[in-house]
Amino acid sequence: MRKIFSSQRVENAEAVAQMLRDADIEVRVTNGHSYHSKRRGQFSYLDKSDGTNHPAVWVVHANDQPRAREILRGANLLQTTRTDHPVAEYAFREMPQQESGGRGWAWRIRIILLAVIAGVVLLMMLRRQAAPTPPAPAPAPQAQPAAPQAPEEVRVRIQPTTAPDAGKK
Repeated sequence: MRKIFSSQRVENAEAVAQMLRDADIEVRVTNGHSYHSKRRGQFSYLDKSDGTNHPAVWVVHANDQPRAREILRGANLLQTTRTDHPVAEYAFREMPQQESGGRGWAWRIRIILLAVIAGVVLLMMLRRQAAPTPPAPAPAPQAQPAAPQAPEEVRVRIQPTTAPDAGKK
């Protein structure tokens, strides 16, 4: 058996298998519909998987493979590297001038925007260097914090009173 086609969608693999069966080519579909699987609608073409679990179409007899590949090329489902093949113009054609010109414009716009950004940054740097730096203000004299003073002592002198009689005796 030879693998001829695979897709993330079961419906695509089954449609290709039916197309090949209609051409009297015996095929088998692996990883197709099953009551165990919930594949319908639960996939993304953006997933980067290795493709081992994708539904695939296999040609049973190896001598049917060239005819099966020719049928798939005719339906534009398989690309070819042969330049003498009728569908080769679709597989590896050169880009028209209009499309490549569009890519050129995108690069030109990117380069222009990059130059504008670089110019603005350069201008900001030059302005910063050219602007005179204002003199630093003189530091304000800091008042020395007063040492905590003890409560003032009040001394009272008491004079002994002399009794008037005491001096007469």
